[in-house]
This record gives sequence, structure tokens and C-alpha cells, in this order.
Amino acid sequence: MDLGLKGKRVLVTAGSRGLGRASALALAAEGADIAVAGRDLSKMSELLDALREAGAGKAVAVRIDLSERDTLAAGVAEAVEHLGGIDIFVANTGGPASGPFLDIERKDWELALNESLLPVVDLCHLVLPHMRQQKWGRILFVTTVGVKIVQPNMVLSDSIRLAMVGMAKSLSIEFAHEGIMVNCLCPGPFATDRMEYLVTSSMERDNLSRADAEALWLNEVPAQKFGDPSDFGAMVAMLSSERGGFITGTAIALDGGKSRAY
Repeated sequence: MDLGLKGKRVLVTAGSRGLGRASALALAAEGADIAVAGRDLSKMSELLDALREAGAGKAVAVRIDLSERDTLAAGVAEAVEHLGGIDIFVANTGGPASGPFLDIERKDWELALNESLLPVVDLCHLVLPHMRQQKWGRILFVTTVGVKIVQPNMVLSDSIRLAMVGMAKSLSIEFAHEGIMVNCLCPGPFATDRMEYLVTSSMERDNLSRADAEALWLNEVPAQKFGDPSDFGAMVAMLSSERGGFITGTAIALDGGKSRAY
């Protein structure tokens, strides 16, 4: 199936590893032009080579540190300069700290808002004019299955990402008539560095073995395994494509059946 992504111009934030990297690689395989954003450009050369090898028409790295607001506009401007515009925005962010509610301090909430929510708000303001000009666009928010089923010790992530779902729904209503589709992807436990952090945190906090810590994350997953990031990337490509032109305002779980929600 031709997804119609050849030559589409993509910005992926937090794109150097994990689900952001998988998203960029899947879009590159469809012939899209990719700008991957991250904090440290010196670590991007291998990824750029991989994107070109996968089939990207163009592959560039731009510096966007989601915790530094002044890098947002500069990073988007650089992506536009290299690609000529932005058609698709994959809003991926690093996950906030984990822990029970009473261990999470106000400064942790402020940090999570400033790194995982407010930068996405600002970036949407920056990319939407390009999409509106051409009457076509795709915005994908990478959230968490925690917006569908609350997870232990994930109060920051579940709360912040639920706010993103509300924003996505509002944007989907405002911009669908202009050909701009806005959706959320809600990943469960995928085999990423973030998952390694969560497993290790469980081991240290609760004095668990690795097997028991992994079981905490998998015992409610009918598939009984950690997800392959490439499967996540495939869904990103589909929703970003011409074939995703009548899908908007959704929050799609990719969780091996964990959420059990309709």
C-alpha cells in the first residue's frame, strides 16, 4: 500500500532514541523528509545515516531542548529552512519522573509541565501555520496507556499526558476542516530506554529482582511481552499518511491489550 508519504516533511521531537527514533525510521522508510530534534546534535550522526539508509529523501538534525523554550522556535525555523516546510509533527517528549504521589514534589510537577506539556503547546503554535497554509497536516502526540488505565507510581506521566489528550481533541475539532488531523498514540510497555528506567526504578524502590520488576509491567499485558518500537513506528506512519485522512481526535492504545478499553 502506498501511504503517500514520499516527500512529506516531518519534524520528530525527542527523536534520537526510543519511540521517537522508531517513528522517524518508519516515516523515512516511506520516503518522507525527516528533521529529528534533540538536545545533543553530536549524537545524531548515526541516526541520520540510518534514516537515509531507510529511504528518507532528506535527513537533518535540529537542536530542540524541550526544557529550553528559546530553542523551540529556532529549531522549527531550522527544520523549515532545510525541508521547506512542515507537514507532519510527531510530538514525542521524555517521560517525567516516576513515584507515588506523596514522593512527588511541586518542583517535579513544574518540571514535568515545562518539559512534557508546555513545549508541545508552543511547538503546535509554530507548526500549525505551515499546515494551514497548505490545507494539510498531521499532528501526533505520543502519550501513554496511562491515559486509559492508571498505572502505579506514574502520577506525573498519567496526569500530564491526559492533558495532552484533551488538547489533541480540541485541536482536532478546530482544524479538521483544514485537512489537519490530530491524534494521540498511547503506548504501553515498549522495549526502550524509558522502559529500562522504569524497570530499574521499580527494582530500586521496591527491592525487587529484575524478573519481578518486569512482571509488574507485564502482568496486565495479555501479549506478555514488551512491544517492539518498530510496531509503534508503523502506526505513526499510517496515521501520518494520506490513508489517515479521516482519523482525528482519537487516542489509540498500543499496549498489547493492557488497557482493555474500547
